[in-house]
Amino acid sequence: MEINQEAIRALLDAFERSDWREMTVTIGSDRLHVSRDAVADGNTSAAAAPVHAASAAPPTAPPSTTPEQPVSEAHDAPGVERSPTPIGTVIESPSVGLFWRAPSPAAPPFVELGATVAAGDTVAIVEVMKLMNHVVAPVAGTVTAILPANGEAVEYGQPLVVIDPEG
Repeated sequence: MEINQEAIRALLDAFERSDWREMTVTIGSDRLHVSRDAVADGNTSAAAAPVHAASAAPPTAPPSTTPEQPVSEAHDAPGVERSPTPIGTVIESPSVGLFWRAPSPAAPPFVELGATVAAGDTVAIVEVMKLMNHVVAPVAGTVTAILPANGEAVEYGQPLVVIDPEG
C-alpha cells in the first residue's frame, strides 16, 4: 500500500469524523501527520506524549508485547477496567482506530477482567476505516487490565490489554 490521493482523502475523512486530536500514518517511507492543534507557523502547540515507549514494528505486524512491563502510566478514562498496577504481557494496538471489546454492540465482550485466555484468543478489535483488526493474545494467562474504554480512539502501539502469564 502507498499513500496516494485516495488514501489521503480517506484518512482525512476518518480524522474529521473522529474526536482525535492528531494522527500520524507511516507507510513505507511516506508519512502523513495531521493535528487539530496546529498553529499558523505549522508547528503544533503541544506534542502528544506517547503513552508507552515501544520498539517500532511494521504496520502489518501482530501486536508487539513487552513482558513484565507496568502500564500504570496509561491515562484514566471512564469505563476503563484495570488493577492498580497491572504487570504482565502488554498487548499493543496494531494501528490507529477505535477499540472494541466485542464483535458487535449486542455481543458479549471477548474477554473480561480476570478472564483466562489461551495464546491466539481474540481479546479485542481495533477498527480503522471499517477494517476490523483482531487483537490476539500472544500468551496464555489471566487478563489483568483492559486499558481503553469501549469505542475509544487508540493510537498505534498504545497499550490495550495486559495478560499475566503466571495467573
